[in-house]
Amino acid sequence: MKISLSSGTSSPLDKTKKGKLTNLPRQQFYSKKHPNPALPEIASVGCTTSMSIKQFYPQILEQAENAVIIIDENDEIVFFNGNAERLWGRRRDTVQGANISLLMPPLKDDQQTPFPGQSGIDLLVGHHVELPIERPNHTRVWAEISVSRIETTHILYLVVAKNITLNKVYKTLRYHVLQVMAQTESLQEVLNLLCQEIAHIAPEISATIAQIDRSGLLRTLAAPGFPTEYIGQIDGIEPRPQTTCLGLAAFRGESVLARDIENDPGWTVARLETLELGYKSCWAIPIKARNGRVIGVLAFYYRVCRRPNKLHAQLAEVASSLCTMAMEQAESRARIHHLAFFDSLTNLPNRSLLYVHANQAIAQATRDNSQLAVLFIDVDHFKQVNDSLGHPAGDALLCIVAERLSEAIREVDILCRYSGDEFVIVLTQCDSMHATDLAGRLLAVLSEPCQVGDIPLTPAASIGISLFPENGRDMDTLIHAADMAMYQAKQKGRGCFSFFSGQLNQIAKERFALESSLREALETNQLRLYYQPQINIETHRLHGIEALARWNDPRLGHISPSRFIPLAEKSGLMNYLSQWVLNEACRQFAQWRMRGFTLPSVSVNLSPTDFHNLKLPQYVEAILRSHGMLPSDLLIEITEGVLMDSNPNVIRTINEIRALGVRLSIDDFGTGYSSLAYLRNLPVNELKLDQSFVRDLGRDRSTRALTNAIIHIGDSMGLLVVAEGVEHSTQRNLLKAQGYQIVQGNLFSPPLPPEELENWLTENLSFTQWR
Repeated sequence: MKISLSSGTSSPLDKTKKGKLTNLPRQQFYSKKHPNPALPEIASVGCTTSMSIKQFYPQILEQAENAVIIIDENDEIVFFNGNAERLWGRRRDTVQGANISLLMPPLKDDQQTPFPGQSGIDLLVGHHVELPIERPNHTRVWAEISVSRIETTHILYLVVAKNITLNKVYKTLRYHVLQVMAQTESLQEVLNLLCQEIAHIAPEISATIAQIDRSGLLRTLAAPGFPTEYIGQIDGIEPRPQTTCLGLAAFRGESVLARDIENDPGWTVARLETLELGYKSCWAIPIKARNGRVIGVLAFYYRVCRRPNKLHAQLAEVASSLCTMAMEQAESRARIHHLAFFDSLTNLPNRSLLYVHANQAIAQATRDNSQLAVLFIDVDHFKQVNDSLGHPAGDALLCIVAERLSEAIREVDILCRYSGDEFVIVLTQCDSMHATDLAGRLLAVLSEPCQVGDIPLTPAASIGISLFPENGRDMDTLIHAADMAMYQAKQKGRGCFSFFSGQLNQIAKERFALESSLREALETNQLRLYYQPQINIETHRLHGIEALARWNDPRLGHISPSRFIPLAEKSGLMNYLSQWVLNEACRQFAQWRMRGFTLPSVSVNLSPTDFHNLKLPQYVEAILRSHGMLPSDLLIEITEGVLMDSNPNVIRTINEIRALGVRLSIDDFGTGYSSLAYLRNLPVNELKLDQSFVRDLGRDRSTRALTNAIIHIGDSMGLLVVAEGVEHSTQRNLLKAQGYQIVQGNLFSPPLPPEELENWLTENLSFTQWR
């Protein structure tokens, strides 16, 4: 056995000078009053000790807290107190005169070579060592031993030993288990090591460890030495009585001993099989989490009918705490893995895990020369559900969609929540025909009515499909192709599916080229603002001007706002475009004012996404200050969609902008889905009647009824109503008859570049005065 020596404090007896050992035969070292040998007489220089004190030496050492042994110069035991009897498990009359090697194994060096001599007891002098003690009953304990050398006319050794089994067991188990826990994420590997360490410390024990799974059943994770067939028979038992003592311990949350398995009425599962393995008794200890919840069971099996001893209880205490630590760490790792790779709402794999599994599927399809399909699924009208019914309803709808998709696909297929209301399915070994069949079934399944809270809903989805290897050989390309096909399906009317085609790829390339050109246009100031007058048809005076962005690309020519503004919103460029429009409109307005043009105000359009930015009010205020404008000089036009936006920053941003004194207008009023309750609670100043109403005004009675209702809504709420898109005098006259005062359209002037607007203002001086 390898022994580690550590420097310690020597006993005061080490300092005793050479004295005279009483010249008595060995057998006279034992007094008649005490069964242990009498201590030899030790004479110290400069000190006299009365015989009245010396006679109590045996009694003093007998009552010492630790085990005490005295060895003579021949390594033979001459004193052995009661605590030594209990530590070594031997009666003193069996060790009297015996060599110390009976109690302690020979010491060995680092190469496991025994030191010269019988015991090497001299090597221990002045040190503390930890040694295993093998008892006659084949149990093992650990002792911390210190040795002092006593020099008289003879040489004696005083051995003091302390039982450190519990501390040693705890340290040994903890060290080895924690070391493995740091090196591996396998819970089974850690628990198997723990069982093996228990068997090493107490060979009479065969240990098993089971964990309670999510369904509440006991699953064996570690059982070294037990046959696989037997584990299969006891695996999955319920935590309840009338199973085994393991089930009962998990049920009660306390230790249970089956001292005689053969005759234990509570052991009903695999009793005969347990006995055939040679196990006669079993002690089960519940493993508890830090909150007291039972999470598993540690079991000690014995080959004799018996009770656990103190060492076993100590092992159970240490091992169960280590099991708790290992299981909770595994649970934490599982939670982290789930958070990293699964969607928290639907419990579906997320985008990260999709790519892991999809790349494996693509690699397998490449090896097998087979096909697979990627389906990109988007829930139709999901934003309306979120906005009108709230986020909890939207979340419930997503969970319903996820559940229906999961039930409709095969186990070998891969489903994930890609983002928001988008899902992706990878169909392995699937050609276009099978993809068509499944897409049709999915649309049918998803469109079945459902209940979200108390609201009946009929979901719908649009599906885009790409194929491997025709449309791409990697996941990014296939996802991109399926995404484009999904948008094609939405353009076809939603609630349908579309395959990716070369034409869609060409559209995607054109869109990418357009996006790149737009970025360049913003960076090189290629965009321009045009301005369209707004006229008061009662006073024939200028009411204001609206700034409108225009783009004439040197390579692509004129690009309509209906193309580049949605593109800016989708590509994340809208914030830069809006800031440019605000700054340029205010700069031009301030310049006209300085040159003597009397302009009431300028209005600019902002995107719904601009109002997600909490810094927008500060930016507007800084722009006005830099150009010397009053807040009332600026009017910001917003769409009805902004009012219904679920982002909590929107209303806050709107209120802060209005608090600056900047006026707000709702553009394209009547085409959205806002309610009058929203209008009543928001700080808007005007409504802009959408030009679609103006266009049909002369030929559609219902349109005239709607425009008449809108002007009355504005009047009743104290809001100015502006009609845009006035092209003909008939439209102007009808609007005027209904009470509209402010109009805008090509009848008066198309949108003009700054220099042409200046000419228009000069030619129409009557319009350039204040109302």
